[in-house]
Amino acid sequence: MVHSLAVAQTNWQFKKEEDGIKVFTAKTPNSNFKAIRIEFNINTRQAQLAAYLMDVSKQNEWVYANKKSVLLRKINTNEIVFYAVVNMPWPVTNRDYVSHVTFTHPDAKTLKIDAKTESGLMPEKPDLIRVRYSEAHWLVSAISRDVQHVVYTVQFDPGGVLPAWIVNLFLAKGPVNTFQKLREGVNKPEFKNATVDFIKE
Repeated sequence: MVHSLAVAQTNWQFKKEEDGIKVFTAKTPNSNFKAIRIEFNINTRQAQLAAYLMDVSKQNEWVYANKKSVLLRKINTNEIVFYAVVNMPWPVTNRDYVSHVTFTHPDAKTLKIDAKTESGLMPEKPDLIRVRYSEAHWLVSAISRDVQHVVYTVQFDPGGVLPAWIVNLFLAKGPVNTFQKLREGVNKPEFKNATVDFIKE
């Protein structure tokens, strides 16, 4: 069993800062893999960010090691389920997972995003290893209408056996690479005026 993230009670250790992106890690109960916490600012509106994140076809533009992502179901305007494949360096086997994502807007300055892997929605494939568990949370707080502060936390178990150098590679490069590219992608012209019906601006 893997415990859910208890963000407020987690003993985060600062690892690095690059391009204004701070990376922290923490040991977690019943898991050999450390939880990750990322903090950064991003120039975007909250509705613009939500619209970009909900377009899972764009994940190969910004998510580190993403091979493909496909929308499986749109449950509501603020709730989706998608399937993704993670590209691993040879000779490690690629991973895949199904994620259930919910967006909430509890007040005018806050956007919350919760993503958790779902089992049983798609059969496992013989040439891929299914991620056993992943749980991620975004807390997006408005500094101004066009600038957001993001706190992103994730805990995961990628399944199978991963050599230490792979884990270190993903920790060293993945977070900064991902959120640098998110900053670029969310501000592409087609998302500049994007809106979602659960965020009123």
